[in-house]
Amino acid sequence: MDIWLSDRQENELRKDGWTIPKKPETGSVFFKDKEVGFIDNFVGLSIENEQTEAVRYLVDNEDRIGYALWNVPKIERMW
Repeated sequence: MDIWLSDRQENELRKDGWTIPKKPETGSVFFKDKEVGFIDNFVGLSIENEQTEAVRYLVDNEDRIGYALWNVPKIERMW
């Protein structure tokens, strides 16, 4: 699953326990101390589909934080 984030949105995720390299740095991304994906300056934030806790968090908070999700695993959109 992929997400394009602004600096404000990245900071909101950091407040909620995400560890994300600050731009222009790229690298691994962690949620609750578990590596769940990576961020770079081309794709943005990419989360591995099998990281269900991180994917659910992002789906549940999409409207609150205001980002757009791409390639969401189908099972996460079945509500």
